Amino acid sequence: MWVKQLSGQDVINLLRELVRTPSPSGAEGDVAGLVKDFLLDAGVDEAFIDSVGNVVARLRGKGFGPALIEGHLDTVDTGSLEQWHVDPFAAKIIDGKLYGRGAADMKGGIASQISALAGLKEMDLDLYVVYTVHEETAEGASIARTLSTVLRNVRFEVAVTGEATSLNLGVGHRGRAVIDVRICGRSAHASMPEEGVNALLGASKLAMLATNAAQGLPEHSILGKETLTPSVIRCMPEDVPQIPDQCVLTIDHRVIISRSPEDVLALYDGICKELLGAGDVISCQPRLREETIRTWAGVDLRVREFFPAWLNEDRSMIKEVLRALKRSYQYATKHVWRFSTDLAYISGVLGVSGLGLGPGDESMAHKPDEHVEVVEVKKAVELYRKLLNTLNEIITSRHRK
Repeated sequence: MWVKQLSGQDVINLLRELVRTPSPSGAEGDVAGLVKDFLLDAGVDEAFIDSVGNVVARLRGKGFGPALIEGHLDTVDTGSLEQWHVDPFAAKIIDGKLYGRGAADMKGGIASQISALAGLKEMDLDLYVVYTVHEETAEGASIARTLSTVLRNVRFEVAVTGEATSLNLGVGHRGRAVIDVRICGRSAHASMPEEGVNALLGASKLAMLATNAAQGLPEHSILGKETLTPSVIRCMPEDVPQIPDQCVLTIDHRVIISRSPEDVLALYDGICKELLGAGDVISCQPRLREETIRTWAGVDLRVREFFPAWLNEDRSMIKEVLRALKRSYQYATKHVWRFSTDLAYISGVLGVSGLGLGPGDESMAHKPDEHVEVVEVKKAVELYRKLLNTLNEIITSRHRK
């Protein structure tokens, strides 16, 4: 049996502390310490920070399961403060909404999860909790390290993330590929552009051709259509009177189930061949981005930026969980995220049945004046307990058959 149940105000105070503690990707150390302490206060059997910088906790049950509760500690940058009407780290409550960076994405989810654990009676399931770093930059990368080292002998039957779902039940999302296309031209004086091959123009044409080609991308009946969007162009040299001879165009490409890196790269190979044939570039090479990210704990993670799509197809599990949620929140329905989460690895790579439940509207993610409804955060605590108790019944009954 764990410690006393937290009140509705307690969960809001917890959330305010989290929002008041900045945690951009790569600098989550302070909030990790807070979350570890909050988990211990909630009565978990153990909680610690692993070598990567992730917070890991365990609640011992009767040996069934196990189940994973998951979320991410990091947030994106605030962006221009001129676009915020409130201090992004003051955690002010205005008209029933708690404002701040990370309020919806996803400190509201973490606060509700921890508060739900505090009032939870002993279960048959063994519960594990992992709160990750660097999810915003490379979803799944840091939890992959934790699951393959600290929890390498644990085989999870279900994983639940606290990403924002507006209190609905998350059942899947598209994946993500980050494509870097290196375009080479030939430098010349800007006063004589006809003497060179402008790599910036080549990159711009590639961006337009890719955008046009997006109309023909495949579609999934539940997850939706694949999309792509050019996001960054970096060129050199950067001298104004000189035509750039090299540019790298970065494209964010959202993928559906069963798509491989090779499938995605084939599109950009075709566009590059078209540009080469027209003489718009000297060379054009698309590749999947690979980079090394350093965590706040000083660990380097090598990341190949292809994060697969996933969909929970355990219909009986979804049906039973939804039925339980509707008893407390009649509007609960299935939800498919538009963005990607750590479940890209947990469910998309490992094949663990994934679910999600969290307060907040996913459209609030990464925006100025990000906020979450106070009433949703409080309600999420109740719904989390129902979800976990229902999963306890589902999984233990399957084991006993």
